Amino acid sequence: MKTIYKHKNFSLKVIFIFHFLLFTFHLPLFTFHLNAQTLNEYVKIARINNSNLKVKTANYELAKEKVNEVGTYQNTNINLGVFALTPETRVGSQLFRVGASQKLPWFGEFTAQKNAVKAKAEIKQYDIVLSERNLDFQVKKAYFEIYKQQVITAILKDNKLILKTYESMALAALSNSRATMSDVLRIRVQTNELHSKIFQNINSIKTLSKNFNKLLQRENKALNVVDSLNVLDILVKNQTINNHPSIAKILEMNKVYDAREKLIDIDKKPKITVGLDYILVDGYNDLNPNQNGKDILMPKVSVGIPIFNKKFSSQYKQIKIQEEILKDEIENQKNNLNIALDQSKLEIDNAILSVIAAQKNKTEIQRAINVDLKAYETGILDYDKILRLQLQKIKFQLAEIEAIKKAYIAKAKVEYLVE
Repeated sequence: MKTIYKHKNFSLKVIFIFHFLLFTFHLPLFTFHLNAQTLNEYVKIARINNSNLKVKTANYELAKEKVNEVGTYQNTNINLGVFALTPETRVGSQLFRVGASQKLPWFGEFTAQKNAVKAKAEIKQYDIVLSERNLDFQVKKAYFEIYKQQVITAILKDNKLILKTYESMALAALSNSRATMSDVLRIRVQTNELHSKIFQNINSIKTLSKNFNKLLQRENKALNVVDSLNVLDILVKNQTINNHPSIAKILEMNKVYDAREKLIDIDKKPKITVGLDYILVDGYNDLNPNQNGKDILMPKVSVGIPIFNKKFSSQYKQIKIQEEILKDEIENQKNNLNIALDQSKLEIDNAILSVIAAQKNKTEIQRAINVDLKAYETGILDYDKILRLQLQKIKFQLAEIEAIKKAYIAKAKVEYLVE
């Protein structure tokens, strides 16, 4: 019996030393190191594969191609008429008339038309940039969600091993009445809870990974995610939202209105049409007047003057109103972006504070655990208390990783707003 007791006492000391070293020197029980594909590479893959970006790009190219539609002469009008009753002239009867006419553009009209279409097309490039930024943010957000779940899995596995150690200590102490079966069972219940959460987390990671690959629009592939992130690495410069493409898009509309105004200036000019008519004349057989049967060639010029057309003044007023609306839209968009930027910066600051608080609390709880473990040398260990402390530590570990995730998502939002 003495031999058995000494063996058990030796085992308890080994377990205690192992546990003490683990927390005193912070030796990791579980780590996952991956040859991580960088987040920027995932962002590039998403941009290359994204069908929405391809549609936006195609629409932009289509709009630019429409420039070639304008700036060309209108169709030449050709007319042909046969006289039902041939009118008589001095030189013979008129048989039929054929003519052609062409409307001529005003000076600079083609250039103005091209500029108007080009200005409208250039707006679509901002749709591409906005879609790219939004896609970048979605990729980063999904990436940090996966990172969080992976770290939580590691945390839970670490703590499961620690609870297993407590269980072994309690079982070893059970034989000499230094622990009760109730202690063992309570530890097992919490171990089972962690075991269940670990597998729930693994399932979540699988789903998040599938969705991440769908976001990248590629086949389901294994993901490489960094094994650690530090909120203290987050640096947010005092940047502004003035370069955001949504503002540039609104400003670009001024060019569209300027081009339309120039088109109106040209459109209200007189419209000149030149043409030429040819009339076939049948000569007399019984008479031979001078120039008998000579055909008629008649050049024509017509001028269209918008004397009673009031649409131009209305179009000018519409443009002026639209330009005033643009000013309000710009101010409103700047205000919304600044609110979002301030909110994101606040989320980063609060997340950093949460991380610091969680780290401090983890340290204090670990000190309390170490004190109780040292007391184990005297043969006294409150398993209920140490279990509560361990669960509290898990709570702060999870709070820390949640805050880190929020901080990096907020940083991604800042990048969307200012870069």
